[in-house]
Amino acid sequence: MKKCIFAVLFFLALHFGFSQKTYLDNYVYQTWTSFGGLTGTMATDILQTKDGYINIGTYEGLVRFDGVGFNTIRRSRTNDYKFSSVRALLEDTNGNLWLGSNDEGVHKIMPDGTSKTITTQNGLPNNSVRALCEDRMGNIWIGTAAGVVYLTPKGHLITPQFQAGTVSKGIIAVALYCDSAGRVWLITSNEDGLFLFSDGLFHTIPQIDKHFDSYFATSIIQDLSGTFWIGMGDLGIVCLENNEFKRIKTNTILDTIPTWAMYVAQDGTILFGTEHGVVSFNKGRFEESHNKDLSSAKINRIIRDREGNIWFASDRNGIGKLTHGKFQVTKLETTVNAIAEDNVGRMWIATDRGVRCFVGEKEIKNKLTEFTKDLRIRHVGITFKSEILATCYTKPGLILYDPRAATIKNWTTDEGLAGNKVRLAIETNPREYYVGTTTGLSIIHNDGTIKNFKQADGLENEYVMWIHKDTNNVVWIGTDGGGIYLMKNEEIIAHITSEDGLIGNVIFKISQDSEGAYWICTGSGISYCKPFDSAHTIPSSFENMNSDNGLGTDSVFQVIPDTSTDIWITSLYGIASVNKEELLQSAHTGEKALSLQYYSRNDGLDSDGPTSTSLSICDLHGRLWFTMIDGFAVYDPIKIRENPVLPLVHIESVTIDNTKFDFNSKAHEFILKPGTKRVEIQFTGLSFDAPERIQFQHQLTNFEEKLSLPSKSRTVSYTNISPGRHTFLVMAINGEGVPSEEACAMLFVQKPYFYQMPIFWVITVIIFINLIIALFYFKQRKIKLENIRLEGMVQVRTRELAAEKDKSEQLLRAILPDKIADELKDNVHSVAEAFTDVTLLFSDIVSFTKVSSNHSASEIVSALNDLFTRFDERAKAMGVEKIKTIGDAYMAACGVPSPNENHARIMVEFAKGMYEDLEDYNRCGKIQFNMRIGLNCGPVTAGVIGKTKFVYDVWGNTVNVASRMETACSPGNIRVSQTVFEHLKNSDVKFTEPIECEIKGKGKMITYEVLK
Repeated sequence: MKKCIFAVLFFLALHFGFSQKTYLDNYVYQTWTSFGGLTGTMATDILQTKDGYINIGTYEGLVRFDGVGFNTIRRSRTNDYKFSSVRALLEDTNGNLWLGSNDEGVHKIMPDGTSKTITTQNGLPNNSVRALCEDRMGNIWIGTAAGVVYLTPKGHLITPQFQAGTVSKGIIAVALYCDSAGRVWLITSNEDGLFLFSDGLFHTIPQIDKHFDSYFATSIIQDLSGTFWIGMGDLGIVCLENNEFKRIKTNTILDTIPTWAMYVAQDGTILFGTEHGVVSFNKGRFEESHNKDLSSAKINRIIRDREGNIWFASDRNGIGKLTHGKFQVTKLETTVNAIAEDNVGRMWIATDRGVRCFVGEKEIKNKLTEFTKDLRIRHVGITFKSEILATCYTKPGLILYDPRAATIKNWTTDEGLAGNKVRLAIETNPREYYVGTTTGLSIIHNDGTIKNFKQADGLENEYVMWIHKDTNNVVWIGTDGGGIYLMKNEEIIAHITSEDGLIGNVIFKISQDSEGAYWICTGSGISYCKPFDSAHTIPSSFENMNSDNGLGTDSVFQVIPDTSTDIWITSLYGIASVNKEELLQSAHTGEKALSLQYYSRNDGLDSDGPTSTSLSICDLHGRLWFTMIDGFAVYDPIKIRENPVLPLVHIESVTIDNTKFDFNSKAHEFILKPGTKRVEIQFTGLSFDAPERIQFQHQLTNFEEKLSLPSKSRTVSYTNISPGRHTFLVMAINGEGVPSEEACAMLFVQKPYFYQMPIFWVITVIIFINLIIALFYFKQRKIKLENIRLEGMVQVRTRELAAEKDKSEQLLRAILPDKIADELKDNVHSVAEAFTDVTLLFSDIVSFTKVSSNHSASEIVSALNDLFTRFDERAKAMGVEKIKTIGDAYMAACGVPSPNENHARIMVEFAKGMYEDLEDYNRCGKIQFNMRIGLNCGPVTAGVIGKTKFVYDVWGNTVNVASRMETACSPGNIRVSQTVFEHLKNSDVKFTEPIECEIKGKGKMITYEVLK
C-alpha cells in the first residue's frame, strides 16, 4: 500500500512539474532582420493573406515572405504600383489587399494584380496612413495623420463626426479596431484619445474618463468572453467587462511600459506586445518573455498564421515567429551521459558532475546525488529491486544505491574489479552485475565474489563500451574496436566482428526491439540483425546502414524505437527520426531515398547535441529523453500536435529564354514561340512550421511520365519542349510529410516550326516514295555488279577462316589437355570420365589479403603471374595437369586425363618443386609470399561442362579432402592425407609422425606432413 501511495505521489509531482512551464516556454522563437534578408529592421505591420503568404509592411515597401525568401514589392518601372512604403495592412472579405503608405495614401491591390490608389486628391484627410480596418458592413476605415474616413463598398469616401466637445480636427490615428458587435474603435495619439463609433458619431468612453484625469491609449482588443483589454500607455492595462471598468495589476512590465499590440489566441491566451518585450496572460497568470530579441523590440503587431504560429512585427528587430517547440530542453551546464527511469517515475541523470534526480521538472536531492557530487558518472541503471547502479570513471568505481534504505555500496579494484574506470553496469540476474570497464569485464556474483575477463580469459579487447542481455539470456559485450563477444553462463561462446558481416568494430550501443531484432550502433553505421537463437548460433547475416543509405553519417550512437512506427537516431549530426519500415527497406535494397528528419533549434532543440557515450531512453509514458552535451531534452509525442493544415503551393515566376514573367493567378497559360530553348519555373510552398523542410513534386504532362521524387529545390528547368499542350503540376509536402490538397497547375502551349507540323511530313513522305522508285532501278543494276565483287571476297574470306580455325585449335589446346582438345575441336559437348586413382594438389598463399593490402592491383597481379607461371612450367615438364587458379590458390592433378601409376610420387616432387619456385621468386619479388600445400589421392570425376567459357575440372570427395589438407597445413609445409601416405610409405619420401586433426565436414582425420 505504501508503495502505491509513493508511486501516486511521484506521478502527481511529475505532472505538476511539467505544468509549471510558462505559455511562451512552449514556443521556439526565430527572428528575421536585414541580416536575414528582410528589407530593414523595422516592420510596421504584418498580415497573412488568404494565399498563405506572410505580408510585412516596411518603409522599403511590401515584403512577401514564404518562410525561405523575401520578395519586396514597391513602385518601379516594371509595375503600376504607386507606393514605396507600407505602414498598415488589411485584407478585406473580398480578398483585396489594402496598404497604408507613409506619405502616398491608400493602395488597394485586387486579386488579379491590378491596383487602385486613394490620396488627398480623392478626399483623403492626409496621405500618411496609420491604421486600417473593415467593419461588418464592408466599409474600409482609414486612419491618417490628420483624421479618419471610411470608404463604402460603392466607393464613397465619408468623414465620420465626433461628439460635441471632443477634438475632431488634427487628430493622428494610432489604431482602428472592429469588435464582435461590428463597432469601430479608434485610438489617436491625442490626450484622452480613445473613441467608439456608434449612432453615426465617435464617442469617448465615460467609464475610462472618470478614472483618469488624462491618459494616452495605445492599443485595444476584445477577448473570447467579450471583455475589452485596453493599453493605457505607461498607466498599465484596463478592462471593460459589461461596461464595468477594471484596472489590472499584472506585476510585469505591462504596468509601466506602453502596450502597442495585443493578440487573443484560440485557447483564450492573450499576448501583449510592449515597447520592451512580450507578456502572456494564460490561466490567470501574467508572465514575461525573457527572450532577448523580443525584450529589445517595440512590438507593433501580433498575428497568428493558419498553422498556429505567432508572428511579431517590431520596430528594431524586424519580424519574429513563435513556433510550438517539439522538444523541452533542460540545461544542466554539464554533459549528460545517461538517463534511467525507476518504477515510480523518477528520472536518474548521469552527468560529468554527479548523479542528478528529477521528478518532472523539479530536481530533488538525495544521498546518491550528494555522494556523487562532482564525480564523472558514465552510466546509470535500475536493478530488479529499483536500486540505482551508477558507474564512475574513477573511484568509487561502481555504486549501488538503495533509495528506500538510503544506503550506498561500491566496488573498486580494491574489491576485485577489473578497473576503476567503469563505463557501465547492468544487473543480469538478481544481485548479479556485469560491469564494463576500460580494462576488462567484471562479473559480481550474488555471494560477493568477482570474476574478471581480460585478454588472457579470451576478451582480446578489454575496453568494454556496452553490455546487453538479450531475450535468450545471452550477454552481448560491445568493445571499442574489437567487435562483440557473446557470453552465456559466464563463458564466451562467440566473437562477432566485421569479418562476420558486422558494419564496424567500435560498438556504441546494442538493443533489441519489440520483435526481438537486434540493432547494433557502431562507429561505421548501424547493423540490423533479425531474431535468432543466440545461445547456440551466431547471426547468419546483417543488414547494414550508413551514409550510403542516406543516414547522413557513419557514426551512429544509439537507435531508439518509439511507441509508434518511428526509429530515433542520435549521432554527431544530432537527433533524427525515420520510419522503421522505410529504414529497413533502405538497408535491404541499398536505396538512398530515406526521408530522415533531423531536428534543430527551430524545433526547440536548443542544445549542442548528444555524445557518442550518451544513453537516451523512451520512458513509461512514451516520452523520449535525450542526453545532450549540455543537459537533456524531452520529446513528448502526445503533446506534439499533428499539423492538420495542408501546405499551399504557388508558382511565383516563369523565365522563358532569359525573359522573366511574374506568375499571375489569373493567367494560367503561356504560349511558347517555335524554337524556345529553355523554360525555368520558380515555385514555393507555404507552411511556416518548418519551411526549410518543405519538399516538392512536379510533372510536365506529355513530357514526363510521372511526378518527380520529393525534393527541396524550388526551381525546375525544361529544355526542348516538344510541340503541343503541356500542363505543369507542382505539389508541396510540409515538414510533417503532409502534401498539399491539390497541385498548382499552369498550361504551356509550345508552337511548332513548319517542319514539325503534319502537312510537312505528308509532303515529305510523297517525295520520299518517289525517290525510292527512282532509286530502285539503279539499285538493281548496282546489285549485279556487287554480286560479282562479293564472290571474289568469299574466296578470300574462306582462306582467312581456315587460318582462324588453326588459331582456335591452338587456343583450345592451351586451355584444355590435348586429349580433351582433340575430342572437342570439331564438336563442343560435355565430356566426363571417371578415374579410380589420381592425386590432387591444392596450394594457397598465406595471409594473402594482409600481405598484398599495401600494394596496387597491378603489382599484385604481376606478382601472382610471375609465381604461377613458374608453377605452370614445372607442371608441364613433370606431366602434371594444372586444373585452375582460384584467386591466390593453385590447383593441379596427376593421373588425369591420362592415367599415371606414379601419380602420388610425381605430385609430391611437384609440391617440393613449387617451394623451390617460391624461394626463387621471393629472391627478387616485390611482394614476399609463403604457401601451404595439401595433397590427397583417390577417385575423381573429370571433364568439361558447357558450351561457352568451358574449362576442364575435377569433382569428388578426393578434391574436397585435398582442399582440407591445404587448409590444415602449416605455412611452408606439405600436408598429405592417409591415402597419399599409403601410396608412398615404402618409397624414399619421408613423412612426419601421424597428425590427428579436426577436418571440417570430415571429423578427425590422420594426416602427415612431408619432410623436405
